[in-house]
Amino acid sequence: MIAKNIQFAEDNQELIKPVLPGLPISVFYTTFHEDTYNCINWHWHEAFQYCLVTEGAVDFLLSGTSYHVRAGQGIFINTQQVHFTRGRTGVPSSYLCVDIPPAFIYPDERSRLYQKYIYPVLKHPYPQILLLSRQEEEQRILDAVQKIQTLLREQPDYMELDIHGLVMEIWHFTCYLLKAHGGTAPFEVAENDRLKIILQYMQDHYAQKITLDEIAGQLHVSRSECCRFFKKATGQSMFSYLNNLRVNKSIDLLKDPDVSLADIATAVGFCNQSYYTDCFRKTKNITPRKYRELTLRSPRDVLLLDVDS
Repeated sequence: MIAKNIQFAEDNQELIKPVLPGLPISVFYTTFHEDTYNCINWHWHEAFQYCLVTEGAVDFLLSGTSYHVRAGQGIFINTQQVHFTRGRTGVPSSYLCVDIPPAFIYPDERSRLYQKYIYPVLKHPYPQILLLSRQEEEQRILDAVQKIQTLLREQPDYMELDIHGLVMEIWHFTCYLLKAHGGTAPFEVAENDRLKIILQYMQDHYAQKITLDEIAGQLHVSRSECCRFFKKATGQSMFSYLNNLRVNKSIDLLKDPDVSLADIATAVGFCNQSYYTDCFRKTKNITPRKYRELTLRSPRDVLLLDVDS
């Protein structure tokens, strides 16, 4: 599985790039294809995220549950929720995404907007809402997401005001749907925080030797409970995830011909070059040596091997 390259801040949240200077929302279009990348690895961010699938179907994984979203449908992902996105094998899939920082909706934390419509969602976060176009409110949100994209493409007069109005409309119907769901989260907030702790610990210490005892110690649980939890939440073992992370971290080092493969293996936390090569081949379907040769020969030759940072 080839992951899309995304950038992270120091606290391992995804960096959200404003669509325009002074307009803090982010709008982007993602296409999954076997020739480019077919997943976006586990991450989280401060922004509220709205995704509209425009082609094929996309799987959104949040804390132990997978949601299969088809073209014309969408999903709302709440702030700070750890999630993973992938396209279906052999089927081109695309989705439009609008990220809205909470602060874009309210002027300050003393305002009625914050106290009545933002704080309850932040305090008792419902991880996601499926937008299946079955209710008028769901369709209105998806329509507004598309209108924001259209405004940014055409850039008419008063565009910023129109976008702000659409954002408020999106949040209006989001609050309605959250209330309709009863405000109870199907996956406990503590479980989402647990997963973030594990992922952040691996991100911070991948270059070192990491033991299961150390990871379990971060959660104050037994080793077996730690393994069971991570497998349930992500669908893969912790050390399979860790090896993939280390392989992805080695990509930038491979671009320097003066650094040996043995040194790269050590730098990203592998015990030896042989094991590094085996893991790289299993993850990327190519050896690190061959990847380096392609990289040095022509940047275009490795466009098909885009990886998670």
